Amino acid sequence: MNDYLKYAKEILKKLKANGFDAYLVGGYVRDKVLGLKSDDIDITTSATPEEVTAIFESVKDTGKKFGGVTVIIDGHKYEVTTFRLDGEYANHRHPTEVSFSKEIIDDLKRRDFTMNALCMDESENIIDEFDGLEDMKNKVIRTINDPKDRFNEDALRILRTFRFVSKLGFTIEESTLEAIKSLKHLVQTISIERVMIELDKIFKGDYQKEAIKYMVQTGVSEELYGLSKGLKHISTLNEYVYPLEVFIISFILEDNMDEIWRFSNYNHRLMVQVMNLHEVTKENEFNKYILFSNKLDPCLLTNRINVLLGYEDQKDFLMKMYKEMPVMDVCDLTFKGQDILALTTMHNRRLIGLVIDDLLYNVIMGIMPNEYEVLKAFSLKRVAELQKEMGDSNEH
Repeated sequence: MNDYLKYAKEILKKLKANGFDAYLVGGYVRDKVLGLKSDDIDITTSATPEEVTAIFESVKDTGKKFGGVTVIIDGHKYEVTTFRLDGEYANHRHPTEVSFSKEIIDDLKRRDFTMNALCMDESENIIDEFDGLEDMKNKVIRTINDPKDRFNEDALRILRTFRFVSKLGFTIEESTLEAIKSLKHLVQTISIERVMIELDKIFKGDYQKEAIKYMVQTGVSEELYGLSKGLKHISTLNEYVYPLEVFIISFILEDNMDEIWRFSNYNHRLMVQVMNLHEVTKENEFNKYILFSNKLDPCLLTNRINVLLGYEDQKDFLMKMYKEMPVMDVCDLTFKGQDILALTTMHNRRLIGLVIDDLLYNVIMGIMPNEYEVLKAFSLKRVAELQKEMGDSNEH
């Protein structure tokens, strides 16, 4: 037994020694039954937060209002939450009030799916009030009681359904599936930040395609701000598509990047770069200047997007070009901007930049070799041409 589970059992024993009921609950129990590794142990108890705090030495208040505290033992942290009953829900997401209970059944019946309502005592005996074990045996995702009630209470549960499909490869029970179809619009009531967290988990699962097919089948994909065409296309593919690729493909097919989505500055720039590169390369070959200007990784990502969209695979061609690149950076040129400053009267850095850009293009495209004298002759000629055009050889 690992220390994480051992200390969790010690918490259960100590709570019970003080006259309270206590169990491991939720995802850890589900994953243990399925034989999956899990490092997310939650504990539920009849003890109130104040009573839990009085029993253990190291306790942090992480949500007493909702019955939760964190017990820390030897560096291991455990969320310990009082059995509770939820009141009415607001905005299809959060209960307006929470009351505590002394009965475990009250806590279990407010949860989302039967497989998440299992709990386990310190002897690893499983309590299963909603036939979760049978559903897990049959690889079925089923809500507790009326699915419409569960999804109306918390619309995030709709996306969590697909997340569990993606993680476990389970099917969705028919009444649960029909409820999702009828309540799909509720997805738009969830904050975009939370939607993106769930989509990331959905897209990363081993059964990504099965989950995406369900999203298309139920119409939830149509509620996801410009992802509908992309998800429909991806559902037809055989290979895994990475989360960022899902968004890029969707925005290309929609011909629009909906600004409601929130990406890091780096990912946003990368996506725009790839979408622009796609337009240039989907039906034309990459060339060395495109490769130099955009760097290898964005070009490889663009090629992968092109392939996923049905265009020619240019990966081998890209790698061959990369190995043959005469320069990888402007600093690799044998004749540089400071040479122009030293050998001519041109001091306008913008114009010097134009000359260097011309050098780069000619060297990269193999029009001239990266040799000092060759580049010097070309540059001096271009400088003279530019100065003549400017009409002032001493321009600044």
